[in-house]
Amino acid sequence: MLSDAQGVPLAVDPLGPAVGRRTDRHAANTQLSNGVLYFEAHNGREIGQSSTKVYTGERYTKTGGSAVSVQMKVDFAGGLYKDTVKTVKAGQTVNYSLSVPVSVASDCSAVGVMTANGTMYETPYIKQLC
Repeated sequence: MLSDAQGVPLAVDPLGPAVGRRTDRHAANTQLSNGVLYFEAHNGREIGQSSTKVYTGERYTKTGGSAVSVQMKVDFAGGLYKDTVKTVKAGQTVNYSLSVPVSVASDCSAVGVMTANGTMYETPYIKQLC
């Protein structure tokens, strides 16, 4: 289970196979040629936290190919939040989580983004975060 930067667990368990692009109310993933990009986002009230915050978790599991430099990001209407660049090899997983004021998600949505060796990948949008 993913948790935010303060260690608060996020409610959706990201395990399970992904085929193509999948989304439900609070979780989405995108199947890539060498891995899976997973993203979840919740209003705090849905996970027993403050309703004035949005909590996100993003994960990339690399299943094959050579090592790549990745940067995980979360895009809200009110700004783009970025993690540091990390190198990931086949069989490894990288995570990024954060919580922001709900006002940052002014359109009540968010999308998980990853840049890998200069190419950008996105998950489907998560909506209804307000």
